[in-house]
Amino acid sequence: MKRDPNEVDDEGRNFGHCSGATGGIGGRYRRVMLGDRSGRARLVTSACADYPAGLRDLSDAPDEFRTVGELPDLQRAVAIVGTRRADDEALDFAYTLARAAVLNGFVVVSGGAIGVDRAAHEGAIDGGGRTVVVLPTGLDTPYPRANYDLFARVPDAGCLLTEADDCTDARPGRFLKRNRLIAALGGSTVVVQAPARSGALSTARFAKQLGRPVFAVPASPWDPRGSGNLGLLRKGARICVGPTDVLSETALRGPGRVANSPPKSENTHNFSDLTQAEQTILESLGGRARHAEDLCQRTGMPAFEVQQSILRLLVRGLVEEKPGGRYQTCRSGRKPY
Repeated sequence: MKRDPNEVDDEGRNFGHCSGATGGIGGRYRRVMLGDRSGRARLVTSACADYPAGLRDLSDAPDEFRTVGELPDLQRAVAIVGTRRADDEALDFAYTLARAAVLNGFVVVSGGAIGVDRAAHEGAIDGGGRTVVVLPTGLDTPYPRANYDLFARVPDAGCLLTEADDCTDARPGRFLKRNRLIAALGGSTVVVQAPARSGALSTARFAKQLGRPVFAVPASPWDPRGSGNLGLLRKGARICVGPTDVLSETALRGPGRVANSPPKSENTHNFSDLTQAEQTILESLGGRARHAEDLCQRTGMPAFEVQQSILRLLVRGLVEEKPGGRYQTCRSGRKPY
């Protein structure tokens, strides 16, 4: 299969350069993106009231950057990153995690690359939430061109963000600069799948330097696509096997804030603010571990409503996931965040 000359690997190698040509596929792409997006960009400086607090933690914080779309409130934000060559399971995980995040009021931050990044952005958009694409290039030629349809939709669900000038090439150094912004904007960083040499690992390193939690999804030891995740776990990254692992802790800290330890409490769960659907799910579980399909049959609720309710209950600590894709009410007295 012939590759796009502008495609890069996980470290930004084998890239193409910005061109002023207006003919061919690349030329049509440039005209569409330049006309629709770059001309509507907003300049955000460090003096602006909505300059993200998380960026100020960087030793080389940008004095200014540009956005297309509305810059969301990033006090509750999670960065989700990974390899461009992810397998289907990793893509599904990233999508589900991002969707759960926005359903619970979080903003999803990623780099707009193909693979895990795109799955995360798509999950956020489909969940009706907010997402930020941090670009390594200018707004006139957002990289990669294979995701131009995504870049066209993101401003309606968040924003494209870059510190690069227009017609900035997709050089390897630009990816590292982009990754530090992703880490700084997120209250935590989740690496879904990454090989030993991956740009996603640089995002994790920046997050660690900033004192932000780093999560890694466990990988099979024989799968090189996840060897970077295993390395992160060996170095002390926190394990992520579902949304509740990340979102409950991320809610306690936002970019630019230091998390306080949650107070210990003997209180039981507060069910007063649950939706009717969530209460029905808890009643149907009845202390037993059940599959989502079983809950659909027991409650008569459509599958999408059951899944949304389960995700919200997972994040609030009212339900836990058991082996085999089953769900059970939590027996602990942990207070929902």
